[in-house]
Amino acid sequence: MVNDMKVALIQKCKYLSEEEKVELQKAIEFSEKAHIYQTRATGEPYIIHPLEVCLILSEYEADLISLICALLHDVVEDTEVSLSEIDMHFGSHVAFIVDGLTKFEKGVLAKEEYSAANTEKLLSMAMVDIRIAVVKLADRLHNMRTLAIKRIEKKIPYANETLLFFSPLAEKIGLYKLQEELEDLGFSYLNPPRHTRFKKILNDYTQVHYELFNQFLHKIQEEDSSKFIVHTDWKKPPLFQLYNLVSEGHNLQELFTIHVTTRTSLNCYTVLGTIHSLFEPVPDQFADQIAIEKHPFLEHLETKVKIDDLILHVIIQDEATKNYYEHGVFGKLKENKKQSLSNSLLGNSIHSVKTIAENSIAFCELISLELFQKEITVFTPKMDVIILPINSNVIDFAYALDPSLANRMSFAKVNNEFQSPQTVLLDMDIVEIHTKNKLTVDTKWLHHVQTSKAVKEIMEVVNKGKSIPKY
Repeated sequence: MVNDMKVALIQKCKYLSEEEKVELQKAIEFSEKAHIYQTRATGEPYIIHPLEVCLILSEYEADLISLICALLHDVVEDTEVSLSEIDMHFGSHVAFIVDGLTKFEKGVLAKEEYSAANTEKLLSMAMVDIRIAVVKLADRLHNMRTLAIKRIEKKIPYANETLLFFSPLAEKIGLYKLQEELEDLGFSYLNPPRHTRFKKILNDYTQVHYELFNQFLHKIQEEDSSKFIVHTDWKKPPLFQLYNLVSEGHNLQELFTIHVTTRTSLNCYTVLGTIHSLFEPVPDQFADQIAIEKHPFLEHLETKVKIDDLILHVIIQDEATKNYYEHGVFGKLKENKKQSLSNSLLGNSIHSVKTIAENSIAFCELISLELFQKEITVFTPKMDVIILPINSNVIDFAYALDPSLANRMSFAKVNNEFQSPQTVLLDMDIVEIHTKNKLTVDTKWLHHVQTSKAVKEIMEVVNKGKSIPKY
């Protein structure tokens, strides 16, 4: 079985150069030797796990370093192999990623502290190299695939953590196929009866949507005489996310999305005109995420149209964005330096949270709120874009824009109307900050802000002992 898996892995990685395949084979042999005589809870040789993790990443055509790290991700934690040996055999990049994936010695730490400390280490080091998070996600997926052998008291918390932390992390870095499987497996262990019932509802609606999609496809293919469209398909949110959205009252038909792919971003606007001429647009449902960037790698237009009195949600994208949907972070590793890529995907939240969190548990609580919650787009009067977590207010906006302005803020205009600093902002609001010539920071602001950056900046002023209004 192991030999078959090794052969299958090399065949799966046919996109690598011959030199890279030699390095991959070297890593396979190194991992197999390190884990010799070890077995998993399934009774299988331990080497099957790193091979499976590597196979998961090969589905995304992962780069060589990620594949090697998948093979070696447990050797320092579970064997006598040291990080210096990894560095000597495979280089400093691989050693750094393996270090990021290696848990601390547990020592006297309580279970919750230990888990939080390892999560903080993982995310902090992923800010330097996003591939740490990528390999960890593939590791989690294979562990979820083999979770059935665990006792029920182990399954539930593991599945819950998968749904609350690892699935949003997968979405954040564009590993959508991996996220779908994580959510399906996680939901099935968390609540098997509800999972089964909802999948039945979903399968029934999929047949309806498929017929609507075919009607849509037939009409636009007839109209697209200049062949601007290169591909059309449809997608749905991951299962647990979809279940929660429906539970909140969202209409199932609007949660499925049709993805129309064009050659260039300019072609997207032409195709938008074609779609709106063929189908009735739903008012106030158009969003331009090409001109107004919400995500560094997902540039598209969104609209909703009616067909047979049913609403279809349509995304129009170029081929580069389609590539990101399919390959996630690996579609960008070749174009971006890993440091800038990591910052683009995870933002500055981790740095800010680390400065204000008193311990690892507080770090995990804050980062889960900030990094994975929904976002809104807010503008300056000059139409500069500020991305904020949902429920952020004027104070959060001001500190995201310019802390020196925020520290002197007296009031703001939101959509040209005077508002207090505590006003909660909505998606697409336009905010204008008005200032005084002195510090106006109010310690009460700490009770209203949502972002760690705002908390950090306010606390810096407070701790410097400057003139803060007292209440």
